[in-house]
Amino acid sequence: MKKFTLLIAIAHLCFINLVLAAGHSGQAVSDLENLPVRSGDWTQEEIAKGREQLVRAFDAAWIRVIASGKDREIVMSEPLNQPGAAQFYITKLVDCLPTPELAEWPKNPVGPFKDILETGIIRQLVQGVPDSPTNTTWYFSGVSQKYKDAIFTEISNHYNVDIKIESVVVPPGDLPATYLLVDNKIDFISQINALGGITQDLRRRISRRFSCTMNASGQFIHIPKESELVNKIKTFNDLIARPDVKICSGPLSTQMAEAFMPNHTVHTRFVDDLTSCDQNIAKGKYDVMMNPIHDLSITGIDGYISVSTPLVAGTPLWVALEGIECNSDGKWETEPENQNSDNACFETEKF
Repeated sequence: MKKFTLLIAIAHLCFINLVLAAGHSGQAVSDLENLPVRSGDWTQEEIAKGREQLVRAFDAAWIRVIASGKDREIVMSEPLNQPGAAQFYITKLVDCLPTPELAEWPKNPVGPFKDILETGIIRQLVQGVPDSPTNTTWYFSGVSQKYKDAIFTEISNHYNVDIKIESVVVPPGDLPATYLLVDNKIDFISQINALGGITQDLRRRISRRFSCTMNASGQFIHIPKESELVNKIKTFNDLIARPDVKICSGPLSTQMAEAFMPNHTVHTRFVDDLTSCDQNIAKGKYDVMMNPIHDLSITGIDGYISVSTPLVAGTPLWVALEGIECNSDGKWETEPENQNSDNACFETEKF
């Protein structure tokens, strides 16, 4: 079996002035073109089985984390500016019950999963965003990182191996997450993609394997207290009925807002979305804000009324799926104009 060459990856990083969230502060955006590939003398069957084993290991670990109550302890420690406030905006999407006796650990590892255990190295895709409370992602990244640490502690303990997580970092915005999976340049995608979303023109649920939902959050409409819309928008349906209302959204809500309200103008702010949306609403450019935080006062922003929507988005960990190909030339970070359907992914067999 060929050994994976992940250890040389650090030599292929290029740098930009970007501070990263979710425990990735100080790292650089990665050179996607020159990332090494996890490979070995494996059959297609072993590759598929190894990927499935990785997902089942994630699930076995997560189920033990929630059965032990560690997930609740983690939520009560976040966010750092108001420990415990996360319990009001972190939602449990119960697609995996805390039943460890039914969540068996994969036996006889093969293919890429065996290689991960033998090398003690696993590579994840993360997205670089400023590590600042002015970003919606900051209020979720701490929980996500601690959840992931708890999961890999469980996996390491069970298989008696000290697993090191190495990060491939991409900038905010639309990037080739699915391509990097199917090209074996990463082993999994961290909690940066919601279950219901789309990447490279394919629904994620059909283009990747995915674990139990680890994080989930509702969606909230934030209306300035002095706005006349306070008396006109009491529910999500009220907002849908007013396509003239201009919405400012952060990266965790933009796909959902655009999909459920196709007649609205949705402005997405990927960096410093909280302060940017607040300032532009004050200037009259936008009317309301939409994000997964239930009360903007947690972020230090006052003067808004929050209206809950019935929408909930959940994030798992994502692993590659067979039968998926992508039209990417691997030059996403240097050719942003290529970030369109020319780089779409597709199923090799239609159903």
